[in-house]
Amino acid sequence: SAAEDGGGGIVQSQWARYMRALDDNPLRTKMATGAVLAATGDLIAQLLEGSTSFALRRLLNLVAVNVLYVTPFLCATYAANEWAVGSKLRLGAGSTAGTAARLIFDQFVNAPIVVLGFFCSFGLVSALSAAAFAGEPFSLAALVSSVVIKLQNEYVGTMISNWKIWIPPQLVNFALMPPPLRVPFASLVALVWNVVLALVANR
Repeated sequence: SAAEDGGGGIVQSQWARYMRALDDNPLRTKMATGAVLAATGDLIAQLLEGSTSFALRRLLNLVAVNVLYVTPFLCATYAANEWAVGSKLRLGAGSTAGTAARLIFDQFVNAPIVVLGFFCSFGLVSALSAAAFAGEPFSLAALVSSVVIKLQNEYVGTMISNWKIWIPPQLVNFALMPPPLRVPFASLVALVWNVVLALVANR
């Protein structure tokens, strides 16, 4: 129908604009994508928790961590992954060996570092925002202590959840997606992952 054609045209037009933005401003576009999906993930997490009031500062903390740490770090490590596996090992993205090598690098080199950094950066951003907006005193010793306790209690379980959620879609990502679309595709999968991280980071 004309309505369906019009709807499809709008989707195609917006997708073309997004792809142009990726070409023109790749990091900025990926950061904006990460911000939207991080905010959506925390909104879902707060609904699942049955929160009686909306925690805006908590949402903004998660968005800040995703924009300032997770997305730039992923852009760098995806590029490093492609350089190591594609350029140095000369394994094509569509080959079984190439997909497997990229997945191993991503999940057993990249992911443990990302999750470790997430807990550290989320703790820092939460402490700074509490000091700035809630008048709570900032203590570096208290921050380090709380992050260490969080890692002891949550790191292994979070990594296991990471592998359960990420390995299947990352197989698709490395097998089928061209390099410019890998971070946006991962960001879309991260909508589910952000819900998990929001629940873990705030309990």
